[in-house]
Order: sequence, then structure tokens, then C-alpha cells
Amino acid sequence: MTKRQEMIFTVIQDLMLAFVINSAATILNGGFTDTGTYLVGMFEAFSINYVAGTALPVPRAGMAAANALGLKEGTFLHKLVRVFVINAIYVTIISFTIALINCGPVPDIFSIWMKTYPVLHIVGLVTSLLIEDTCIDLAKTVTEKK
Repeated sequence: MTKRQEMIFTVIQDLMLAFVINSAATILNGGFTDTGTYLVGMFEAFSINYVAGTALPVPRAGMAAANALGLKEGTFLHKLVRVFVINAIYVTIISFTIALINCGPVPDIFSIWMKTYPVLHIVGLVTSLLIEDTCIDLAKTVTEKK
């Protein structure tokens, strides 16, 4: 992919993950009660994910982990390990930051966060595995010259 396609891919994937993770977190916290709060959560999740993705070499960390295990690139197992590492980093950053935003730096913030983190990690992992190829194809389609 070109640099432009990678940037568009990142934005598309970040938006989709923000939607899915924010929706799962909203359901875990009692369901949809206020559209405004939901949209703010979506914006927070996207913004945090985008900033983290811009600042940290997370995709390289995922690739390095899969390669370190000797997995062949292009196989499902390679993709699973790569996406697992990437997802673990992003979901940790997003969910913990949003827990801090919603609860403040209270003494039991870690236990509050851990009530949702495992589910959000699994939801993020499955979503990432399912949408990655579609997001890549969409990024390539958007940047095609006509």
C-alpha cells in the first residue's frame, strides 16, 4: 500500500473500531440511554485510537511479534498474532483512557477498568480480524485514479 492508502486505511479502521468498541462498552455499562453520551464516547475512542496510532509504531510491534514466533506472513496464524498484539495495545490505551475520563483517577480505577477490558479486547480482536481486508480494499478503492 502507498502512504496515502495506509493513512486512509487507518482512518477507516479506527472509525469502525471506535464504533464497535464504544458500542460494546455502552452495552456493558447498561445500554444506550443517551445519544449525546454515545457520540461523545465514539469521538473519544476514535481520537484516542488515532493519536495512539500516529504516535506509536503499533503495527510494527504486531508484525515483529508474529515474525519473532517464526510464523509465515500471509497465514491466518500470523495475522492472528499480529492483530492480537495490535489490538491489545490499542484497546488497552483506549479503554483505560476512557475509564479515566469517565471515572477520574479514583483508587479503584484498575478494577473498574478490568470489568470491561477483557470483553472489549475480544470484541476488538474479532472485529479487527473481520474488517482488516475490507478496510484495505476500501482504502485502495478510494485512492484509485479514475
